[in-house]
Amino acid sequence: MKLERIAIDRTALASELLPLFKSHCRVEFSRDDDYLKSALTRAFDTFERLTEFHVFAASFVWSLPSGVAGGVEVPLQPIDDFVVTDQDGRDVSADFELVGTVGTDQMERQWLQPVAGASWPALAVVTLATGYETEADLPPGILDICFRIGAFLYENREMVSIGGVDVAPYANSLITAYWVPRA
Repeated sequence: MKLERIAIDRTALASELLPLFKSHCRVEFSRDDDYLKSALTRAFDTFERLTEFHVFAASFVWSLPSGVAGGVEVPLQPIDDFVVTDQDGRDVSADFELVGTVGTDQMERQWLQPVAGASWPALAVVTLATGYETEADLPPGILDICFRIGAFLYENREMVSIGGVDVAPYANSLITAYWVPRA
C-alpha cells in the first residue's frame, strides 16, 4: 500500500484562529501577528507528529494492491471524505463505507470496507480528505492543547535552547490522550 500526500493547507487554520489565539496569549497589538501564526502552526505540527492525528486539511492518494479483501484500516485519522476509483479511473465510492467515528475530542480507528455485495476492484486508488478546514470543525480539546503549546513557543521565543515540548511538562500528557496505536 502506497500513501502520497497531494495537498495540504498549513496556513488557513492559523490565520482564522489568530484573533482567538491572540486573546489566549493576551496580545493586543499586531506587530507579532506573523510570529503568532507561525507559533500556532508549529504547535499544530507538533500535535500531528506526536499523535498521527491530522489537524491541517490535507488530501492523500492511497494505492491499494490487488487482492485486498474485506475492510482495510485507514492509515490517516480522522477521515472526512473519500473517493475510491477502480483501475479504469471510474468512481466506485458508492460501493464503500467508512466505519469508525471521530468524536468531539477523541476518535476510534477508521476502516474502509465494501458495502454488502461489493468488493474491492483490482488496483484500487483511494483519495482521502483529512484534517480540519475551519475553527468550527476543530475539536475543543485539540484547540486547547495547541493553544497551550503555541503560547509556550511564543512566550519562550527568546530562549537560547528549547528541547521541544518536553520543557512544557503538561504538553506531553495532554497530547498522549490523542495518540492511537497503529497496527
